[in-house]
Amino acid sequence: MRYVLVLSIVLITSFECLGQDISTLFKEGKERFDNQQHALAMSKFKPILTLDQDNEMVRYASFYYAISAFNSGAIKDAQITFENMLNSYPDWQKSEVNYWLGFISVENNDPESALHYFSDINEPSLQPAINSLKKKALSQVQDKTKLKALYAQFPEESVASALATEILKSPVNDEDLDVINQLESTFILDLKLALPSVPSSPKKEVYNVGLMLPFGYRDDSLRRVQMQNAWTTAMFQGARLAIDKLKREGINVHLNVFDTRASDYDLKELMRSGDLDELDLIIGPVTFDAVQEVAAFAKEKQINFINPLSSNTDVLVDNPFAFLYYPGNEALGLRAAEYAKKHFVENKNMAIFYSGQSDYTRADTYRKAMEKDSFKTAIFERVAPNESVAIQQMFMEDHEVDKDSLVVAEMMAEMDSLLEAGVEDWEIYNEKDFVYDTLKILPDSIGHVFVASDFSSLSASALSGIATRPDTIGFLSSSRFLVAERSINFDQIEALDAVFVGSNYINYSKPAVTEFRAAYLDKYLEAPVREERLGDAYIAYDILVSFGRLLFNHGKYFQLAMRQKEKVPGVLTEYFHYRFSNDNRYMPFLIFKDGRVQILEEN
Repeated sequence: MRYVLVLSIVLITSFECLGQDISTLFKEGKERFDNQQHALAMSKFKPILTLDQDNEMVRYASFYYAISAFNSGAIKDAQITFENMLNSYPDWQKSEVNYWLGFISVENNDPESALHYFSDINEPSLQPAINSLKKKALSQVQDKTKLKALYAQFPEESVASALATEILKSPVNDEDLDVINQLESTFILDLKLALPSVPSSPKKEVYNVGLMLPFGYRDDSLRRVQMQNAWTTAMFQGARLAIDKLKREGINVHLNVFDTRASDYDLKELMRSGDLDELDLIIGPVTFDAVQEVAAFAKEKQINFINPLSSNTDVLVDNPFAFLYYPGNEALGLRAAEYAKKHFVENKNMAIFYSGQSDYTRADTYRKAMEKDSFKTAIFERVAPNESVAIQQMFMEDHEVDKDSLVVAEMMAEMDSLLEAGVEDWEIYNEKDFVYDTLKILPDSIGHVFVASDFSSLSASALSGIATRPDTIGFLSSSRFLVAERSINFDQIEALDAVFVGSNYINYSKPAVTEFRAAYLDKYLEAPVREERLGDAYIAYDILVSFGRLLFNHGKYFQLAMRQKEKVPGVLTEYFHYRFSNDNRYMPFLIFKDGRVQILEEN
């Protein structure tokens, strides 16, 4: 495509200081230029460029030569000529020359130079074209690190929008969400939050929901008794209550129940059969292998599915149809770090405990975020839930652990060298020196503790250990285990000013919770019980009613609406926040005060 920049100019028609042949060359070149004979125009203008004079004819000859070079495909020649003009005639047709240099930079995939040249243009008539070119230039950058560097140089709306959009492409929404919040507070951004493969969200009279859980049902009497007390049964019972609740609200949901404890072959056959293709939402599964299978199926068939128990965001990778009911581990770690950076500044030494590999991401995310803010990790330790008393002992007394093997080797080598040297008292270490190392957390050596686990045993142990000490140590964890039915020392939590990151916080004084508990008791003749890490009736009821309403109000692809909202109310859970991520980012800070859990600060 050929480009011509039309300028409103008045040319000097007489060049008395120049020879008639030069004037003729200019006129012939301009005639060729007007007829879009750019190669011929270049040959006419080129001799004029060699004149060592500063006048209108030389400037315009340079200008027309550069445009002709561009339209002839001599992009580098055009760029050099425009750059020479900018250096030789810095105030002459400045906006137009900068525009062309910016245009060429876009064509050369050099967004930094393009933004540099465009930033020096104040001509209002050129702004629409410049905005379009900026958008094209920035669309070529698909690396958020590069976009962050561009934004640091050019903190303007076009770069901010490109940066935010690129961040939102990341399957794991990490601390860059803080960047988005900052950008949104500065600019009105047109974020690309739609699903490219889903142009609309169809509504239906009846929505088909699949509940996939590892029931493991067998037809013997012992197994039936076990099933009556299983958490999967409690989830199913909560789901049935949810269907009744939705029906009373005029929302028709058909519940399809699948046992994923059957063989992998059966699950794969079920997905291949086509029987699941008409589902509008899948709740579950929860076992690792089944989750991977269903995640791939849901992505292929474009069916939303919700993992009801996990905080592992791996399942969200490159899958816009996958959701977590709970916040992801990365989000919990970063949210906890927000609080700690503000409130634990007097002593920046910290102890971090986690229960296993599933919690490691949360612990490591927290550690890295804090260390960026000059906090120091004094303890970073994995503690199994059944060995959680070790945390309490660490805070209360000397704690003996196996000495590091490298240290033992160095000690042995030291004694060997003394023996070889003929030193009589070469046995400078005894047996205990080789086997044990004594640890003790000295007074004022730790500023706060972060328990990066949802197992209550770890938090209870840490709190018990902190309570025995004369110094003050802050405590921070997530709230998932902080439920009314659990036996935990709430007086101790209140006395130590322990803070929790809300993970699907339920306000038990909420009328909807009272209604659910009464309905459950009436139907099943027992009260619903909250589980620490497994599923329960609360979770199934909350997901089905909350997301059933979303289906009814916004159609099958309800995320198109959720991405436009800061918060979506839950029926039992206070809120869901899925605007920038597919894990629930509503995470208020909670404390226990006056005998109940209270919100200290919302996000």
